[in-house]
Amino acid sequence: MQEALEWRSIRVDRQGAEDLAVACGVPLAVAEVLTARGFQEAEEVERFFHPRLQALSDPFVFKDMERAVERIWLAKARQEQVVVLGDYDVDGVCSTALMIRMLRSLGLRVEAVIPDRVKEGYGFTLAVLDRVVEPHAPTLCITVDCGTNSVEAVKRASALHMDVIVTDHHQPAAERAEPFAMLNPKLELLEEQQVLCGAGMAFKLMHGVIKRGREQGDRLSEEVDLRSVLDLVGLATVADMVPLTGENRIFVRHGLEQMARSQWRGVQALLKQVKAAGAPTCGMCGFQLGPRLNAAGRMRSAEEALRLLVSDDAVECAQLAGELDRLNEERRLLERRIYEEAVLQLEERKATMRSGLVCSDRGWHHGVMGIVASRISRQFRRPAVLLTIESDDSAKGSARGVEGFDLLGALEVCSPFLERFGGHRLAAGLTVKPGEVEAFSAAFEEAAAEQLGDRELPAVLAIDAWVEKDLLDASFHDAMKDMAPFGEAFREPVFAITGARIVGEPRVMGGKHLRLSLDWRGQRLSAVAFNVGLDEIPAGQLAVAFTFEENIWQGRTSYQLNVRGMKPAL
Repeated sequence: MQEALEWRSIRVDRQGAEDLAVACGVPLAVAEVLTARGFQEAEEVERFFHPRLQALSDPFVFKDMERAVERIWLAKARQEQVVVLGDYDVDGVCSTALMIRMLRSLGLRVEAVIPDRVKEGYGFTLAVLDRVVEPHAPTLCITVDCGTNSVEAVKRASALHMDVIVTDHHQPAAERAEPFAMLNPKLELLEEQQVLCGAGMAFKLMHGVIKRGREQGDRLSEEVDLRSVLDLVGLATVADMVPLTGENRIFVRHGLEQMARSQWRGVQALLKQVKAAGAPTCGMCGFQLGPRLNAAGRMRSAEEALRLLVSDDAVECAQLAGELDRLNEERRLLERRIYEEAVLQLEERKATMRSGLVCSDRGWHHGVMGIVASRISRQFRRPAVLLTIESDDSAKGSARGVEGFDLLGALEVCSPFLERFGGHRLAAGLTVKPGEVEAFSAAFEEAAAEQLGDRELPAVLAIDAWVEKDLLDASFHDAMKDMAPFGEAFREPVFAITGARIVGEPRVMGGKHLRLSLDWRGQRLSAVAFNVGLDEIPAGQLAVAFTFEENIWQGRTSYQLNVRGMKPAL
């Protein structure tokens, strides 16, 4: 398993790292990571270690921000009915909750609508527009995390005398919507804002609204605290897997701090549900909180997740958090079953399907297609498509790519068999024409083979730095903590040591994990190795690749190596 990984050490300017270590007072291995990631001066590192909210850009750098802000204040003055239209994933739900809370705190009449994943699909569609209009009859609709390419729905809304403000971050298509105001960094030459997710854009809009309100002497604008929703922005930013660089780093760092003292009953209930120990982390957002919020939209209705985030009733929030936990467990079991069925299909078709992997079946749940496709793609290191076949023999599903493979380009080649598709180089959604699943599968295999050929795509473990002189202790972890948050485009560093030996007998945990005690240059180190068997530990002295983590148990703090790979010492 882990020994099959190809270890690749990242090259670094050693002298530059040594100079930076001295200037910043950080361990050499940490300085090597910083140097490899482009830091040269101590002042840069200081700003990076301590990102300030004041460093966020002025929201009015967006060309339509003024127009959007004026329209929202007009809606308040006229007491118009406003509807916020979100998406069914974590980013969409958090964005919607943010907008609802902020707009209501400013005295606006506002309701929310989130599309049904199966019945209405993603974004601002004609189907969901009917559900916006019928019960609410709004004169202003604000989209979050969607809307850029909703050409027909925006046209229809205008015909119904409804203005639309789009806040979005998705890539625009050749033909895009023409709303009252469009706020999407992908349409503007705004380098720092390109990485923002939907919640980041919603925050920008509310920042502009509150800023203008304070300039005009609005009492409620003076009272509202925009920092109170940073926990929602941080959670969405992590869950949406956008790069944790630039302004996103500011949002996540301060968002995690805000989450620890969140005033929202729903966030408090989620943290209690996952039995959060210590300060919230990106890992907790990505692997515990996010999946529970997502489970609502995948398994039933995302509006349950939204109710959790906008409710101020502690009892209701506890009940909703418990229900989301149950749905998430149901999702995990369903995902496991479909994954196993998909792997069986691949085994049966391995002679004809080697480059592009396509699995399909009737009755597979729409809500987990993307998750299973990602898992298949990671395991086999090949682009993968998971489809559920509909009653009319069409099929809908998700595709996931690999580095070095143009997924959208491959789907474009297969377009004669597709009704629609969209996404980016590594992830996409698609609908296959009735009766064309097999033809699409063959075409996707051919397109993948054209790009990848027969070459193997090795599983690579990138080693950021070899620890040689530093002590792996609290000071080392403190320097690592200053580098956080880690995530997309700024991954957690992997360190390595050589010459370690196991002390005593490894202890098996949960039947498939190991706890180890290591001796390395006189340091006694605690380590955990997940999904590693006793027979997978090399004999003799070891080279160990790891991330360095804090472990809090029963109020006591210790530090451990989370083993990513082991092999005989160099």
